[in-house]
Amino acid sequence: MHRPHHRAPAPLRFRPPVAAALLACALSGTAWHAGARAAEALSLSDAAPRQYDIPAGPLGRSLSAFALASGIALSFEPSLTDGKTGPALNGRMGAREAASRLLAGSGLEVIGREDGSFTLRRAAAGAEALQALPAVTVSAAAERSTVTEGSGSYTTRATGAATRMALSLRETPQSVSVIGRQQIEEQNLLTLNDVLRQTPGIVADRLDERVSFSSRGFALNTMIDGVPTLSFSSAAGEASMVSMQVYDRIEVVRGAAGLLNGSGSPGGSINLVRKRPTTEFSGHVGAGVGSWNRYSAEVDLSGKLNETGTLRGRVVASHADGNSFTDSKKQSEDVFYGIVEADLTRDTLLTAGVEYQRTAIKGANFGQSPLFYGNGAPTSLPRSLSSSAPWSTWNMETQRYFVNLEHHFDNDWRVKVDAALITNDRERYSADIWLYPGNINPVTNMGTVQVSNNPATSVTRALDVYATGPFSLFGRTHSAVLGANFNRYAYDYGNYSRLLNTVDRQAANILNLGAVAQPDFRYPVNQFSGVTEEKALYGALRFKPTDALSLIVGSRFSWYDNDLVSRTWQGGANGRAVASSAGHERAVFTPYGGLVYDLDEAWSAYASYTNIFQPNTVRDASNQVIAPRRGTNAEFGVKGEHMGGKLNSSFAVFEVNEDNATELDPGAALLPDGSAAYRAVSGAKTRGFETTLSGELARGWQLMAGYTYSAKFSNKNALMNTNYPQRMLRLATSYRLPGALSKLTVGGNLSYQSGTSYLETYSNKTAYQGGLTLIGLMARYDVSSQLSLSLNVENLTDKYYYTGFGGYNGYTYGNPRNAWFKANYKF
Repeated sequence: MHRPHHRAPAPLRFRPPVAAALLACALSGTAWHAGARAAEALSLSDAAPRQYDIPAGPLGRSLSAFALASGIALSFEPSLTDGKTGPALNGRMGAREAASRLLAGSGLEVIGREDGSFTLRRAAAGAEALQALPAVTVSAAAERSTVTEGSGSYTTRATGAATRMALSLRETPQSVSVIGRQQIEEQNLLTLNDVLRQTPGIVADRLDERVSFSSRGFALNTMIDGVPTLSFSSAAGEASMVSMQVYDRIEVVRGAAGLLNGSGSPGGSINLVRKRPTTEFSGHVGAGVGSWNRYSAEVDLSGKLNETGTLRGRVVASHADGNSFTDSKKQSEDVFYGIVEADLTRDTLLTAGVEYQRTAIKGANFGQSPLFYGNGAPTSLPRSLSSSAPWSTWNMETQRYFVNLEHHFDNDWRVKVDAALITNDRERYSADIWLYPGNINPVTNMGTVQVSNNPATSVTRALDVYATGPFSLFGRTHSAVLGANFNRYAYDYGNYSRLLNTVDRQAANILNLGAVAQPDFRYPVNQFSGVTEEKALYGALRFKPTDALSLIVGSRFSWYDNDLVSRTWQGGANGRAVASSAGHERAVFTPYGGLVYDLDEAWSAYASYTNIFQPNTVRDASNQVIAPRRGTNAEFGVKGEHMGGKLNSSFAVFEVNEDNATELDPGAALLPDGSAAYRAVSGAKTRGFETTLSGELARGWQLMAGYTYSAKFSNKNALMNTNYPQRMLRLATSYRLPGALSKLTVGGNLSYQSGTSYLETYSNKTAYQGGLTLIGLMARYDVSSQLSLSLNVENLTDKYYYTGFGGYNGYTYGNPRNAWFKANYKF
C-alpha cells in the first residue's frame, strides 16, 4: 500500500570591497563614533571583543568582512587594496587588534572620520592623507552590493529582480526571496531543484526527471542575469537539473512579474545570477562522497589576468557521479563555466563567458508509477521501483554563450546590453509504464509499457538593452529604467519506434521492466518543430515625493508569436505535415504600479498591482491551443529591515483574478500527440498570504524562513490545483557556536506542506497525501581558516512521500534518508 496516504561588482570599475564596505555603513547602528579622533589611528580599544572568522584572501574583501563582523562603517578606494592579500583572522578579539592583524605589512591603516565612520589611508602619508582621500559615497542604487558570495548571510542588501533597479527588499513592492551563496553551500543545494525546495512559497512538483516550479499555483518565468529566457520551455532544456556551481544567488519574485517578462506569469520569476570574477586571486577546491556511491569534485578559481587588474577572469569546473535509491538508475554531471571581464575604459566594461553542462542519466524515468491497479485498488509497489527500463537513457547537454557591454556616465546613468545564445540537446530513449488508461493487473502486475526514442533540441537567442539612473524633479532625486528585449526560441522534438507508422506499446510486468528489450528505433512516428518569439518595450519610474514615500509606475508592451509544424507518420508512410499557430499577440499593454511608505526606521507598508498576460501552451479537447491567460494581480503588505539590514521580514496578502485558467478535462480523450486535453476556466480567483524572515537573528545565527497560504477557486467556488499544497512552511538555518566551539557550525532545514489530493483520470479514484514534514541537518567544522569539513543529511526521519503527484496520472517518490560528506579548501 502507499506509505503516504492517498555595483556589486560595479561593472565598470571593479569594486566589490567598496560595495560591501558601503553595505556595512547601513549596518552601523552599533558603530563607535570617532569624534575628535578623526586624525588619529583607529582607536577601538574600548569596543567589546567580537568573534571573527575571515579566511585568507584579497585584502579588500577581508576588510569588508571585518567591517560587517565588527559593525563599523568603513569605506575606502579599491586602488588602496588592489594586489594586496589579507591573512586569515580567526578568534575573539577587539576591533583594533583585528584591524591590526589584517593590515600587518600592508602599509595601510584605518583612521576615523568626524562623522563616526572609518576609512583607509597609507600609513606613511600622515594625518593629512585623510583630507586628500576622495570621499566614497553611494550616488545611485546600482552601487549597492548584490553579491552574496562571502557575505556570510542568508539575506541580501539589494536586488533588481522585480524592477531592474537595485532596491533593498524593503524598497521592493513585491514578495522577493534571495537564496544566496552562503545558504547554497551550507545546505548543500546542488541544483536549482534543491534551491527552490527551500525557497518560501515555491512548490517543486517532480514529474520524472523533470520538475515544474510554481508559486501561488502558477508557473514561474526564468531569467539569467536579469535577462528573460525561453530556453527552459521545452523538453530539451530542463531547469531543475541546472547546477548551482555557476551561480552566486537565485532571486525569486512571487506574484506577477510582467514588467520584465513578456509572458508575465502570475506566479512570478526565477533569476539565476552568475558568479563574477574577483580582482585578486581567490578560489577553492572541494570533494565529496554521498549515499548510493555518489561522489563529486569541483574547482573554482578567480583573479586578475594582467598586472593592472583591468582584465579579470574566473573558471569553474565540477564533476559528479553516482547511483540513486531508484533501481538501476545512475547519474553523472559535468559543468564548466568561464567568464572574462575587461575594463575597456574607466567607465566601460565588456564581459563574455560560456556555461556548459552535461547531465547523463542511465535508468532514467519518463512518466510516473501508477496510483491504482486496473480494478481501482491502490497499488502496493516498492519504494525503489523504477517506472522505466534499466536501459532507459536521458542525456541533457546545454551550452550558454553570453556577452554584455556596460557603460557608466558621469551623471550616474548606466546603459547595458546583454546578448545570449543557448543551445539545448536531449538524448532520450526508454520503455516506460503507460498509465493511460490504468490497466495494471493487481495479481500478475501485467501492464503496458511505451517504448520510444524521443530526442529534442532547441536554440534560444536573447537580447536585452536597458538604461537606468537618477533624475531630478521638483528638487528631489528619482530613478528611472527604460529597456527593450527580444527572445527567439526554436525547438524540435519527435518520436521514433521499432514499428512502422505506429507507437510501440507492449505488455510487460511492471516489476520486471528489465525483461523489455531495447529495440532499434528505425521508424519516425511524429515530429514537432516550432518557433516562439517575444519582443517587448518596458520602462519604470521610481518617484520619491518625500523621504518616506516611493512610488513606482511602469509598463510593458509585448509582442508574441508562436508557430508550430507537426508531422505524423501514423497511417501514412510519407508522413503528413500540419502547420498551426499557438497564438499571435500585438502590443499587449501590461501596467505595473507599486507604492512603498516608510512607517518608521524599521518598517514600511507597500502595495503593488499589475496586469497578467501569459500565453497558454496546452490544448483543449478539439486540439486547439487555449487563449492566453489574462487578469490582474494585487498585493499588499508590510516589510521590515532590522539590525541595520542584517535581518529582513515581510508579510503580504495577495489576490489574483484570471480568465482562461486551465485545468485537466477529465472527460476528454488523449490528443493526437499523446498528451492530455485541458479546458479553460474563466473567473478563477487565487487568494492567500505569506510571511518571511531572512538574515541574522543573532550573532552567528542565520535563518531563511517563510510560511505561505494560497488557494485557487473556480467561478463555481470549486477548489482547483488540489495536488498543490495550500499551506507551506520553509525553513533553513545555521548557527556558528561561540567561544571555544567557534570552529563548529550546526543547522538544518525543515519543510512542511499540507495535504494534497489527485483525482486519477481513468479509475475516477482519488489519491491523497497527508500533511508532510521533512527535516534535514547540517554541520561544518573549520579545521583551519582554509580547510573545512561538512556533513549534510536529507530526510532525517526517512519519510515515505511523494515528490511528484498526479503530473502523469501517477506518483514519484522523494529521496529516502541520505547524506553527503564534503571537504573544501579555500585559497
